[in-house]
Amino acid sequence: MRLIIALVLFIVLSLMVVHNLPAPFPSPSVVLDTPYGTLLQELGPPADFDPNSKLPTPLRASKSIAWVRPLLIARWTLQVDYRLTPFSPQAPPDGVSRCLTTTWEWVNWLLPCDAVFRARVLVR
Repeated sequence: MRLIIALVLFIVLSLMVVHNLPAPFPSPSVVLDTPYGTLLQELGPPADFDPNSKLPTPLRASKSIAWVRPLLIARWTLQVDYRLTPFSPQAPPDGVSRCLTTTWEWVNWLLPCDAVFRARVLVR
């Protein structure tokens, strides 16, 4: 019984520490107006060029790029999506998300995940 209590306490304390550490990536609202070339200069090369590869094709972005920073028992992921904007070094993304995840998937719903998307208005 003591082992279970100690394990639960360790997980809770670890999550509190990881949650309160500053994010290694800028806010998604700032990244939404940043061209890809500038992101490469500021963040370095991306870790993944298709983080949504497990999704069905209609749900995927036409171009999706992710940066990942491991942190103790967790990892921060910054994902940049180009859905309608043609991809180029000068193109700002259509959507950006910044999420903290752990190796314990059942706890991830408690952790921060921010997302921002560019709105499109169709005028006839």
